[in-house]
Amino acid sequence: MRYEYFARNAAEEYVKQGIADGSTFPDMDLYIDQMVACLNKELSLYGDKGEGPVSKGMVSNYTKHKMIPGPEGKKYTKDHLYFMLLVFYLKNSLSMDQIQRLMAPVIANYESEWDDHLELGKSIQMYMQKLREKEAGLPEEIDRMIAEIKSAMESVGEEDDTLELISMIFSLIMRSNAERYVAEQLLAEYFGKKK
Repeated sequence: MRYEYFARNAAEEYVKQGIADGSTFPDMDLYIDQMVACLNKELSLYGDKGEGPVSKGMVSNYTKHKMIPGPEGKKYTKDHLYFMLLVFYLKNSLSMDQIQRLMAPVIANYESEWDDHLELGKSIQMYMQKLREKEAGLPEEIDRMIAEIKSAMESVGEEDDTLELISMIFSLIMRSNAERYVAEQLLAEYFGKKK
């Protein structure tokens, strides 16, 4: 399969399955094994060779580092699933310290006896729906990027598929870097450095 079709298929697959919103999370408390199974089902696109992307060790580590709140007894609530969903999406772009700083006010609200609790699940579902609508055009955007790269290559007399593919990968990575830079600047400005 030529890379153009592969890239478009990957974009279509992401639009269909890559933006999990937790809408299938059960309304019951779960033990850690059940929590991991639930998350791995929701995030199956990110798994590898039949194994899900989330492990018990990850959940324990994120709890230990105060990226998600601790369990209630030995059980995790639906809110814990949403916390894990957030951390899962953040972990490939931010350091553990950055995630801790970002999640600290959300965890403080969750653990507060005085504050009105944020409706984390409802907020995530609403946001993910908006993101899904925005990303619906991703396959067409991928097609436009490929066309722009082909046009630029032709303008300099290059017709090498490997160079096109490298240019495509580089373009996607640079877009990701730009967006991550802006996110990191916002995090540093509004969530400060760890004291």
